[in-house]
Amino acid sequence: MSIIIKNGTVVNEDAMFQADVLIKDGIIVDVAPSISADGAEVIDATGKMVIPGGIDPHTHMQLPFMGEVAVDDFYHGTRAALAGGTTMIIDFVIPTKDSTPKAAYKQWRDWADPKVCCDYALSMAITSWSPAIEKEMEDIVKPEYGINSFKFFLAYSGVFMVRDEEFYQGMLTCSRIGALARVHAENGSVIAEKSKVLLNQGITGPEGHTQSRPEELEAEATNRACVMASQANCPLYVVHVMSKGAAKAIAHHRQKG
Repeated sequence: MSIIIKNGTVVNEDAMFQADVLIKDGIIVDVAPSISADGAEVIDATGKMVIPGGIDPHTHMQLPFMGEVAVDDFYHGTRAALAGGTTMIIDFVIPTKDSTPKAAYKQWRDWADPKVCCDYALSMAITSWSPAIEKEMEDIVKPEYGINSFKFFLAYSGVFMVRDEEFYQGMLTCSRIGALARVHAENGSVIAEKSKVLLNQGITGPEGHTQSRPEELEAEATNRACVMASQANCPLYVVHVMSKGAAKAIAHHRQKG
């Protein structure tokens, strides 16, 4: 089965240009002007942009979190993704501190496999540390599981947060097994203390979230994570950067190499 998308404006990461797109058996085999193929279905994209399917690298489908569950499960979330042109997601397996990566992986697969409407992959969060967790990380990167990145939380004290020494050990392990470390960079200990003060003052609305998380706490944790990644010789992906200070810290460390 062949399909030609003709006369559209192809949009890639580096350029926009007029071209046709030839698809055979679900695979793009050619992008060029004036393609022809006998028997192919032709879709006229005149005046339209032809954009590759998006990949959302950071989703939390039906995530249990502090007594709540994310509103989108793997069916509704991925159906909505497809409606908006996103054809793949990378969701986070997040073990509780009394669980293990392998057990949580099975739970996420059991949730996702019967429901997903698009392609998906998984990234693994590390929420505690022990020699057993280190061994499971070694197994998780094998083809049987297919996970090649691990997320560490420097926020959510008492829930997901790891201590600095645990984060460092985790990055050393990532470096050794060829995995990417990802970090949620906020100073969780200070946030927890500021949250207590705000709650004692009767501030329980959404404004308390901002007041308990000044941008300096993200910048500090981002800089700390970058320094530790350098010491561990580990590639680091800082997720959802929200402040100028954090962006400046990342730029500074990238320039240093």
